[in-house]
Amino acid sequence: MALTKVRQGITALPFSNRNKIINGNFDIWQRGTSQTANGYGSADRWMCYSVGTTQAVSRQPFAMGQAEVPGNPTYYMRTVVTSVAGPGNLASIQHHIEGVRTLAGMKATLSFWAKANASKPMAVSFKQSFGNGGTPSSPVNPIGPEKITLNTTWQKYIITVDLPSIADKTLGTDGMDLLQISFWFDAGSNFNDQSASLGQQSGTFDIAQVQLEEGEIATPFEQRHIADELALCQRYHQRIGGASNNFGIQAGYSLAGIGTSVPIIFPVTMRSTPTIVLPVMSLQNCSSVIVNSPHKSGFLLIAVASAAGAISAINTADTMGGYADAEL
Repeated sequence: MALTKVRQGITALPFSNRNKIINGNFDIWQRGTSQTANGYGSADRWMCYSVGTTQAVSRQPFAMGQAEVPGNPTYYMRTVVTSVAGPGNLASIQHHIEGVRTLAGMKATLSFWAKANASKPMAVSFKQSFGNGGTPSSPVNPIGPEKITLNTTWQKYIITVDLPSIADKTLGTDGMDLLQISFWFDAGSNFNDQSASLGQQSGTFDIAQVQLEEGEIATPFEQRHIADELALCQRYHQRIGGASNNFGIQAGYSLAGIGTSVPIIFPVTMRSTPTIVLPVMSLQNCSSVIVNSPHKSGFLLIAVASAAGAISAINTADTMGGYADAEL
């Protein structure tokens, strides 16, 4: 049998996990399939941010067997923008990559597929943020703003950027340092430096298969298994309970005033101690349920009996259930 010598440090799959974007294929939508409010609310790891101008984000399906975007993706993200004139108004979506060290001091290549309802410009920029608490360095912003022109058919766009070194920079103490990518759809004149003087416009903007990788070459989009992609998303946000998941406490007997507790273990350890919101629950012989000792791996769920007897606190058919959130 012939043996192949492999140099130390070279893996069998040199391109594995090269994409720094989580959910760049828009497969995971734990919170819902549409949103109009700012913040996280639809596709995992993608944040909406607008001022004055309104935008509506939604999950859109690719047609089965389409050949315009390779790799048979299932979904893409659509943003419908209604511009409102004003120098401080804007519409954008952002992706926050954990750790400002990510690709710092390196050349990096962003690639994605996009289209619009008419020939329209869109801009992309980067930002290094050093977190909060203590005496962190000021953000480096903007980095490499670039304007491109979208067409009405899917097209791949490639942007190469020199991300600054973070030598001599200071991190904050809250663990919120990050590399931010912003996709600009509408930008008043106050944001000319960040949006490459994009200007203000209304329109429909579609984005798919977003990838950020080290180097000057855009490699084919990395197809991670959907179970792996979900686990990556759950480091930042996890659903609790829901219509198909029995969640809660049941005890055959408890004395009045005595608490019954159940340990809840997250399937994935979270980035930091999360904010926990419980699902809607049906209560029997208890007035409430309590979250106790939350940490990155889980928490204790406690219910106190109102009187001696059986006790239960079980989630109802609340479609979305509760959640644990540790987003950047």
